[in-house]
Amino acid sequence: MKTLVLLWISCCSFWSPNTVINPEREQLLDKIFQLLEENIANPYWLETDSFIEFKEDLYSDKVMEMSEDEFIQYFKEVRHNLDFSHIDLRSKKYNNKYRTGNNDPVIEWKALNSKTAYLRVRTFVTDASPMVKALSEIGMDQYENLIIDLRDNGGGSLDAPVVLGRFLTQESIDAGVYLNRSWFEKNKRAATAEDIKSFPFLTDFTFKGISKMYSSTDAFRMVLPPHNQPVYQGKVYVLINSNTASACEPLIDLVQNKGIGTIIGPPSAGNMLSGASFKIDDNYQLFLPIADYQTGDGRRLDKVGVIPKHRVRSEEALDYVLTELIK
Repeated sequence: MKTLVLLWISCCSFWSPNTVINPEREQLLDKIFQLLEENIANPYWLETDSFIEFKEDLYSDKVMEMSEDEFIQYFKEVRHNLDFSHIDLRSKKYNNKYRTGNNDPVIEWKALNSKTAYLRVRTFVTDASPMVKALSEIGMDQYENLIIDLRDNGGGSLDAPVVLGRFLTQESIDAGVYLNRSWFEKNKRAATAEDIKSFPFLTDFTFKGISKMYSSTDAFRMVLPPHNQPVYQGKVYVLINSNTASACEPLIDLVQNKGIGTIIGPPSAGNMLSGASFKIDDNYQLFLPIADYQTGDGRRLDKVGVIPKHRVRSEEALDYVLTELIK
């Protein structure tokens, strides 16, 4: 009996409550949270209850026991409980396994009839030339109605939204302000109306120009000056849904508040920050927010979204415009 007890004690000595179930997963999580601590736009977001719970959850035994696919999927689900958006864990293996292979054009248009043009924008790519081409073909006065479909558009670069905005109005476009980490480290708060008045203006609206501004200033304003070039003369309708996010949201907020067009669909995603990818290793990258965003009048769209004038189901939005709004 004594021998059996000693054997049992000997076996149990190899395990303790502090034993790491999955050391590789723990190392990955350590790198994820290190990158967040070093690069996130507002370091005080990491002190919120939602972030503390998020971190504790990911280090839990149940997550340590998950397969890679289960872990990535779980990460993508629980990130929505945070008080900020633009965080994602991207795996080459996972993305390759679940790649849909959809080769639809990112921007395309067609005439629905002699009076109505339909512009589909699936994402805002860095290269604005497809947007320029589509708008030049639609023209300024060939169609009485223009339907812009931004449903399921998760955003992207600001180049194409700038082109689209200037196609719709000659007026100055106040596209809001961007606040970098250095702003929050120095000020520990959001920008006030007085702060916003003092911010430098972005002058180069390309991806390269915006990236340079991020690295050289604490905060900056994005205001497109007025112009005297021809603009679209008809009525504008913009379709959105709960997946319409990021670079789309300042645009639709502007269209609605300035009376440029009519927004139709469910509220937008409320995912409006500026993000960048950071390499973890050869398989993983972490996408995280490097700048906060406020509208020109100081409002935040992140975790708020844009509420359309006409709230209808996403799949019914186009028919609603064609049957109820275009007479």
